[in-house]
Amino acid sequence: MDWSIILSSCIVAGTTIISIFIKELVQSKKNKQQACVVRYTKKNENVQKAVDFTRSETQADRAYVFEFHNGDSFYSGNHQQKFSCTYESLDAGVSAESMRLQDLRVSTFHAFIKDVLGIHGEKLFRLEDIESINSPLLRNWLDERGIRSCYAFPIETLNHGVVGIICIDYTKKKTEIYKKDINLIQNQAKIISGYLI
Repeated sequence: MDWSIILSSCIVAGTTIISIFIKELVQSKKNKQQACVVRYTKKNENVQKAVDFTRSETQADRAYVFEFHNGDSFYSGNHQQKFSCTYESLDAGVSAESMRLQDLRVSTFHAFIKDVLGIHGEKLFRLEDIESINSPLLRNWLDERGIRSCYAFPIETLNHGVVGIICIDYTKKKTEIYKKDINLIQNQAKIISGYLI
């Protein structure tokens, strides 16, 4: 009996099985990546619909979502806490600002963040008239985007962790919102939270 024929047949069979296994593994990874992109795109579409709906129902000129994220590290090893605009909805004739609202430091806008988080009262940043704001930094930040009135609410998880902020701006005129709009925005923040986590 010739052992070389048996041995070479076993090597060919083993190589074939291994190559089929590797091919299936690579194909599975590729399908997972495509499924991930599809899920991510669907999530983005749903968040955008919620932001569009919020803007439309409140008759705001601009609505947008900030998400919190880690930034770079300081020499001390502490992380820079940052937030960036990830979704935006605009009325006709209103400037898009999302690309300019990236990697904003929480420490720079701590007064704004504290109001949104409810550290000094209700979980709401309420600015009915930009002229009434005391902070020159915050006034300039809002004024350079043409904002006359601004409202911001936290986007919270079920465990009350804050993952983002939903904001609405009025650029054409000073506008006060009422309980109906506040409830609508808070409900939209809950819906958006489900997609962001």
